[in-house]
Amino acid sequence: MPALPGLQDLPPWAARLCLRVESFLSDVFPETLEGRPVVLAVSGGLDSIALTVVFQALSKRLGYSLIVAHMDHGLRAESAQDAAFVANFCQETGLPCRGVRRDVAALAQAWKTGIEDAGRRARYDWLEEVRQQREAVCIAMAHHLDDLAEDQLLRLIRGAGWPALGGMRAWDGTRRVLRPLLMTRKAELRRLLEELGLPWREDASNQDPAYARNRVRADILPLLTRENSDYLGAAAELWRQARLDEIHWNHAMLAASDSPSQGEGPVFLTNTTLRSSSQALRLRLYKRAVDAAGPGQALAGQLHNLDKAWRKRLTGKTIQFPGGKVARVERGGISFAASLSSNSPISVDTGLPRR
Repeated sequence: MPALPGLQDLPPWAARLCLRVESFLSDVFPETLEGRPVVLAVSGGLDSIALTVVFQALSKRLGYSLIVAHMDHGLRAESAQDAAFVANFCQETGLPCRGVRRDVAALAQAWKTGIEDAGRRARYDWLEEVRQQREAVCIAMAHHLDDLAEDQLLRLIRGAGWPALGGMRAWDGTRRVLRPLLMTRKAELRRLLEELGLPWREDASNQDPAYARNRVRADILPLLTRENSDYLGAAAELWRQARLDEIHWNHAMLAASDSPSQGEGPVFLTNTTLRSSSQALRLRLYKRAVDAAGPGQALAGQLHNLDKAWRKRLTGKTIQFPGGKVARVERGGISFAASLSSNSPISVDTGLPRR
């Protein structure tokens, strides 16, 4: 296998695809890639091999170097073959490669979580380890527009609110995760590899109906596409609107939020702040305070119950949230704590979103 093509060596349509990715990067990535390594998360599947092709094509133009990282989850009989494929692909194309094997099934038992969650946690932990070791600017993942549409539907099914319904972020500054293909269709990635004659590995688990994402992909998304042939375009517009609204609401929360308590005791949202805020803003202030208390998702019904208790001035009323967190209506506002007995202050992040 020869070295991967540069931008000038690609067919014109493929070069334009790469330049669209570059334009998207300039919109969503707040830093520069120049002079820094980038870790590519590569499973060996179509999406991640295409990501490698696109990022290699842009590397000279944008001035970064690449490190391929592959994790063998040890869940499928053919996973060792996937790892060997990635190692061989990198050797033949001259790309540096890091590989590791993790017993995800054992980790799921140890962490008392599902296989998917354990695999995701192990993968991100290790990718971050590689990033820090190589002093890379980010970890690039191969999620594309079809993945985004599926993610939106899964969030709708699970009851996510707005703007989270818009789907996954293109740039997650907390985890240093970048998704440069998020506005690129899978069909374009497939065409890219087919025309270049590049191989990839198929993961049979992607067809397993035991996983909700696979059922959405196989059963629900085709129905929506039948109703709207450009449903993926609609998903992209939903994502763009959600990002704009996220920025708006975070600015509004930054302006409205009380300062965290400096002494002992929980954070307090005062009546002054709550009365000057719309219900939509109050609900977001509650969610941010509850999220800051620790793990456990704040459900919409609980947030509405808290707002109703505050509006009715039900002093002493407590609303419990998953993870043992609690909010209490007080005479002067609402206090938030990690538990009913907690006196530790909750640090509420009132900064702007990391897009």
